[in-house]
Amino acid sequence: MNIKDAKKIVVLVDAYSSGNQLAPAFNKEGYRCLHIQSRSDIPQVITNSYKKDDFFMSLQYAGLDTVKELKKYDIIAVIAGCETGIELADNLAELLHLAGNETKSSSTRRNKYLMQECLKNNNINYIPTYKITNINEATDYASKLLKNYNKLILKPVDSGGTDSVFVCSTIEDVKNYSKNLFETRNQLNLKNEVIILQPLIEGEEYVVDTVSYDGHHKICAIWKMGKGKHNGSNSVCEFTELTSLDEQEQLKLKNYVFNCLDSLNIKFGAGHSEVFLTHDGWTLIETGARLHGAGFPLLSSLALKKTQIDELISSICSTESFLKTISEEYRPQKFLKIKELISSRSGIVKSVKYLDAIFNLASYKKSNIPSIGQNIRLTKDVCSSPGWIALCHSDIHQINADYQYIVELEKKGMFEVY
Repeated sequence: MNIKDAKKIVVLVDAYSSGNQLAPAFNKEGYRCLHIQSRSDIPQVITNSYKKDDFFMSLQYAGLDTVKELKKYDIIAVIAGCETGIELADNLAELLHLAGNETKSSSTRRNKYLMQECLKNNNINYIPTYKITNINEATDYASKLLKNYNKLILKPVDSGGTDSVFVCSTIEDVKNYSKNLFETRNQLNLKNEVIILQPLIEGEEYVVDTVSYDGHHKICAIWKMGKGKHNGSNSVCEFTELTSLDEQEQLKLKNYVFNCLDSLNIKFGAGHSEVFLTHDGWTLIETGARLHGAGFPLLSSLALKKTQIDELISSICSTESFLKTISEEYRPQKFLKIKELISSRSGIVKSVKYLDAIFNLASYKKSNIPSIGQNIRLTKDVCSSPGWIALCHSDIHQINADYQYIVELEKKGMFEVY
């Protein structure tokens, strides 16, 4: 039964990145939204996406004082807007006696080591993962793994995206990169006190976006990822492409991801799972108990009847209707490919070339391109990409031709910087 009462409140924790689209969607359905920032030191590059006017109240989390304030309102849900809000959203939902994911397993949804251990303990395909707290441990574990694997991955245990992911081929690589990680903070402004070491998994990379209600899961989108080596980084995203698979393989993917969600005790809310299709089958890299970031749910509306945000809103505001559609077949209505822009220079943008040519492409739909005077960075990960271009069309050949055209323009140099 739908609840349409302006007195009903939805709490959003860290409504940044794609999470900034949740409040407008709830407001449209007749609900007011209250925002909570989980901690004061969230980097500005994340908080810049916050839209204050979408909320009737904004609070900085202050422990029991915040809980006491929230109890004054008729709250129907607490939702994490992005990665930094996951654990606090679980905690607040539990304290307010609302539907949410259990706090006793919150750490498995943020800690990449515990995540893989969870899969291992539930006999689900996993990646052998070592938890490292010092350089000696790093080199000891690396010497064991390099007996069976040619390349290893080092990364923070609790970061997001492709932040600080290093590919290592030797013990010396592991030593140098682990030293670098221990001496820095990740892009969520968390100190790298623990990092993880894994074998490099080879295969095609996909992302599966889901929404869950009381343990019932629904696939909202399947994306294929294209990554390459740029500017000294081994894992820079070049494109993200909305896709579907043949019936048999898609069923395998669905069953695998749903088993992972169950293992991680994700019963409610959005899920964002990165998986590889390897010679051993589907293998989870990590799952975030939150929306797909960088505005991708909204972009998917170009090719999908319902987005991940639409499904999340439905699961909370129209639960019966959501559950009735849980077994609907996932199929995009059009082809959609997002070209992730890659800058080979850092500086202040003086000019952006070739825009007219790009805007006139047959499949061009939307873009997020840096403006004159904006500071851009050398692209080494998701967070340092200067923007994106969305291509959507009923003809996949048209999209691929337009995509390749943009790649060639990028090679010539799209950005002039000071």
